[in-house]
Amino acid sequence: MKKSVRITVHVCFWIMIPLTISFYNWAGQADSFFGLENHSKNFFQILFEGFQSLFIHPDMGSMIGSLSNLTMVFSYLIAYVIFPVTIFYLFYGYFSPKVLNSRSIRNVIIPIVFVLVVPFIIIKLLSLFTLVAWSFLYSLSLTYVITAFFAISGFFFCLLEHWFQTEKLAKQNLQSELALLKNQINPHFLFNTLNNIDSLIKSNTEKASETLVKLSEILRYMIYETNVANVQLADEIRHIESYVELQKLQFANRELVSLSVQGNPGNILIAPMLFIPFVENAFKHCTDKSIPNAVRITFTIHDNQVQFESVNLSDRTQRINKDEASGVGLNIVKRRLEILYPGRHSLNIKEENNTFNVTLTVNTHEH
Repeated sequence: MKKSVRITVHVCFWIMIPLTISFYNWAGQADSFFGLENHSKNFFQILFEGFQSLFIHPDMGSMIGSLSNLTMVFSYLIAYVIFPVTIFYLFYGYFSPKVLNSRSIRNVIIPIVFVLVVPFIIIKLLSLFTLVAWSFLYSLSLTYVITAFFAISGFFFCLLEHWFQTEKLAKQNLQSELALLKNQINPHFLFNTLNNIDSLIKSNTEKASETLVKLSEILRYMIYETNVANVQLADEIRHIESYVELQKLQFANRELVSLSVQGNPGNILIAPMLFIPFVENAFKHCTDKSIPNAVRITFTIHDNQVQFESVNLSDRTQRINKDEASGVGLNIVKRRLEILYPGRHSLNIKEENNTFNVTLTVNTHEH
């Protein structure tokens, strides 16, 4: 919570207290709460008299400098100003943070004992030094009520700020984590592609040039168009199509990949770079790239639901141990899905019949 907002909330709280008390006294003049025509004093007169009584007690007349009046003023200031403010900020700034930050029983017992003991001590001391007679039991009961109210209020304000701070921190951590996760995906894809281009330069310079053009298109999308929370699904699919075309340049089998889109992407928005790790892994772990449609990628779009499926041949007997980067990529995507689409996605990964199948369904509609 911003400092200016915190100060404003506190000021409003302290202003509302005398206004509420004055309203209660004003409404109490009427025969009933709705008998407003029976009020003998208006609201502002009662409010003014309430403030005036802190400095000139009605029983003392206008003798402000008299010992009795000064004693009563001192008692009123302690009971109705200094004591409530002290209790509120003691619980707001000291007791409550201890309770919230450390859940030990000691930090809970101390403020409870404080509420029970301190009002009695305060009233006992005031009764000894106050020259004006007053009801000890009535004053003690009233002080307990005041103490409980401002202690609870202080705790509530601290709890409210703690909640706002926790939510703000969680949001900042979430944004930082998402940025980190996306940045982890982009270099992983880039490094793999650059390694492929390096191999092409030695064997086929023309293909290497074509690959560089495709790579520039992909990098343009990654650098300039994915620095937002969501992108058009149509743009994301075009990005994957460019990636597929780039991969095709590296293999003699021009029918290695089939990519189909069923349904209309329309204006559907999706998190950027969400599907590309699965596509990348499909190419990387395809064990026989000479077979047509060894890698199959399908988008099925219905209303706000997007289903992505990638299937690649995966013969365990021919698999070569790869580095662990692909596994890290999948874990990153899983984490992004948990953050971005909680309860709005399903991810199924299975390996059977010499195929590796990934099915991701995302509901892009925010409830």
